[in-house]
Amino acid sequence: MSYFWVNLGGHLLISLILLIVFLWSYQNTQQNRWKKGFLYVLPAVLALILLIQLAVFSIPRLLDTSTVLRSSYRMHSGTIESVSSFKDHVVIDGTKYYVNPFSFDLKEGDEVTVKYTPYAHYAYSLELQEDELEETAYSS
Repeated sequence: MSYFWVNLGGHLLISLILLIVFLWSYQNTQQNRWKKGFLYVLPAVLALILLIQLAVFSIPRLLDTSTVLRSSYRMHSGTIESVSSFKDHVVIDGTKYYVNPFSFDLKEGDEVTVKYTPYAHYAYSLELQEDELEETAYSS
């Protein structure tokens, strides 16, 4: 789970840096310090980027901290449809789940059970499902 905490810290740091740059550019706009006219729209562009960063990455991970602390994950079983090129997320039955790229070794078409957080869809664990036919073959 340390990957979740590092990921959360990284996104909060990015949000903080964006907020600082936004406040700096807003102050410069208010004091008419820009020499180029197009820089007057910089605060609006930075505000939009900051809002997207918060809505897509930071806030869902913050909401998931209670789930991680209580270890009360949701579960879903399905087939891996695609794996990203950096192996940082997978698509299982049409839903994207974020995974630790350093401990991920599954491939497309594998039947898995995923334990995940409800808001950011961070996958705590991905376990291969064994086919019922193989289980009966091994048990007899």
